Amino acid sequence: MQKIVVLGIDGFDPELVRRWINEMPNLKQMQEKGLWGAMKSTVPPTAACAWTCVQCGRNPGSYGFWNHTYRDDFSYGEPKLASSIVKDERVDCLYKILPKLAQRVALINVPASWPPSRIPAGYCIASSTPASQDRGFTWPESLEDEIHNLVGEYITTAFETNADYGKIDKEAALKHIYDMDTQRFTLLKHFIHQKKCDYTFAVATGLDAASRLFYHYSDEKHRRYDPDSRYKNVLREYYTWIDKNIGDIWKSLGSNTTLFILSPYGKQRLDGQINLNEWLVHEGYMSLDEYPSGPTAFKDLKVNWTQTKAWATGYTGQIYINLRGREAQGAVEPNHYDELLDELTAKIQHIPDEHGKALNTQVFRREDIHFGNYAQYGPDMFINFDECRWKTSEMVGYGKGKIHSHDTPYGIDDAGNGMYGYFCITGDHVPAKGKTEGVSVLNSAPTVLNTLALEIPEDMEYPSLLDMVKEDKAPTAHDREEKVQSRLSALGY
Repeated sequence: MQKIVVLGIDGFDPELVRRWINEMPNLKQMQEKGLWGAMKSTVPPTAACAWTCVQCGRNPGSYGFWNHTYRDDFSYGEPKLASSIVKDERVDCLYKILPKLAQRVALINVPASWPPSRIPAGYCIASSTPASQDRGFTWPESLEDEIHNLVGEYITTAFETNADYGKIDKEAALKHIYDMDTQRFTLLKHFIHQKKCDYTFAVATGLDAASRLFYHYSDEKHRRYDPDSRYKNVLREYYTWIDKNIGDIWKSLGSNTTLFILSPYGKQRLDGQINLNEWLVHEGYMSLDEYPSGPTAFKDLKVNWTQTKAWATGYTGQIYINLRGREAQGAVEPNHYDELLDELTAKIQHIPDEHGKALNTQVFRREDIHFGNYAQYGPDMFINFDECRWKTSEMVGYGKGKIHSHDTPYGIDDAGNGMYGYFCITGDHVPAKGKTEGVSVLNSAPTVLNTLALEIPEDMEYPSLLDMVKEDKAPTAHDREEKVQSRLSALGY
């Protein structure tokens, strides 16, 4: 019977893998024995959004959040926090599907997994817990003691909430990041070998944290590039350390277990941020009763909604239209909706950097890229400024007309999420066809099911990687039926 291990590496960047692959012998060998390549991310490429798509095989409109916050009515802003509760109510992820097919499941530190999902005959170690909550971080609750006995005090995050990246002790932070991911790898092996799970999915987030602190030491194009720093090799060494852990895991697996390495977005240099609501105010699309005295969060702005046509949220370029008949104080007539989107698109694509240089910016309408029961509540427009090398800020008060800045609300931030992540998969049913083009995060969930010889639900929007490469060794329908019946009997169903 086939099993699969999915190792998520948050921010594993395809360009940096390419640069350092000769120093990563285990991953290089996996590439030679299986399928690998760039993995197209979601729009926007945020953690809560992209990692959820990895697990459900459906676009964000099916579950209704595009970042760590969302709205489920037509509120001004996104007042609710994305969680496993709302996700589980709206969409079937693999950890809901697989137990019904007699698969034993373990989730370890998967983004947007708090509170821990109650997986039948399975396990969940949630991602970071909101500071205001006292609820435990594991399912079942007794798993918390087992984790403590195995790895000691569990490290939930790399940084304190709202930490100022520019003021962090880098030496202490780097040790903490290594310690955190060491726990993830230890737990992953525990659930593979001791708990004997059929589907084990762990996400190591240390690389994301290290990139935020150290990226400018390794990229000559970074605006704060430091060529002489003692930190210039930190990222390269972290990639090679990850490779050693990949090798340890891969060599410990039986011949019936597939290893799937993936990240649904890469990590790339961050050139700055576009103060998008500031721009909307300057261009006359957003009206304030009072301009703030300093940078002020969107929720605290004194917005004149009857005179406002559009507003922005988040750090990834998301614009909502204040539509009459939809929002409570809508100012845009429905018959002007498309015209306004066209106008905004044309202007936004011509926003330059602070030196007047053109940015390679992409603008998407929601209706062109997202669909489903909750798409209607999402942003009307999504923007990738210069291929996501510029974030956006929803704050206003940087100075009238000042649309560029280089400090995020969390201080200096070296790196942001890119439009493409990375994947590599190898195992008995995976053909050694090497680099594979045209892969999306939405291929991930069906690939897991196909590898386990299980039926792929019709609502998953993309095919499995095995079907994409049309390999004859892909599991048959008979294999799937035999697998389910055998496991049901074993688990007492």
